[in-house]
Amino acid sequence: MFRKILPQTYARKVLISAKTSQCGSHQYCVWRYHHGVSQYRLASSLKLTTLKNMFNRPQELILNQKRCFWGVDVAFNRVDEERVRLAGPDRAAAEWVLRNGGAIKWTTSSNHLNDYNFLPTTQFENYKLEEIDLTATDVIGIGFEHLKDLQHVKKIKISGVKTMGDDGLSHLHNVKDTLTTLEISHCPMVTEKGLEHLVSLKKLKTLVLYDLMEIRNIDAAAAKLHLNMPGVNIVTENPELHEHKEEKQ
Repeated sequence: MFRKILPQTYARKVLISAKTSQCGSHQYCVWRYHHGVSQYRLASSLKLTTLKNMFNRPQELILNQKRCFWGVDVAFNRVDEERVRLAGPDRAAAEWVLRNGGAIKWTTSSNHLNDYNFLPTTQFENYKLEEIDLTATDVIGIGFEHLKDLQHVKKIKISGVKTMGDDGLSHLHNVKDTLTTLEISHCPMVTEKGLEHLVSLKKLKTLVLYDLMEIRNIDAAAAKLHLNMPGVNIVTENPELHEHKEEKQ
């Protein structure tokens, strides 16, 4: 929603929200406030003449917005090594997912968590990530560096992610010893070349691939993958539609 308005307005809203909302977590409030400050400074650095030109040339407005918000994306995705050291890789990865609007599931729970404010505040070492859902998030490639040192992740869903390309898939090898289910769908930047990274996932049992715009023939791409992943069930359509078809038959 905020990506459709001027960067200054977005940053100001972040600041106001960070100051007035009930964050639930002191650390999250502090993070949101400092993030808002940095983005306000970034947006405010635009000269008035630049803003006028952006309004006069809509295409340039869109381009400059993308450049400004690229900084936002990086801030939301970059690995904080100090945070990993203090809280552990599972906690840091969970914060990354929820910060970007995704959902997670711990090994100790049957429910999914999609609210940052409900993350545990103590005993981080007792919580291990089992599932990651990145549906309709703004994660980018460098964010997938959070997968490093995760030892319990069994399922990852990457659906409707318009900001991630093949670089994100290159980090999936970090969970190759545990990942059994992977879905990649509605991701317009993923190419057939990127799918080659999936061959390293030696524990994978189910792979769902569909609606990948850069791949003209998904069935052919799946067949090529299957040569190197013979034990994997590769589905090239929406699983829900697939199940519905089977029920009719």
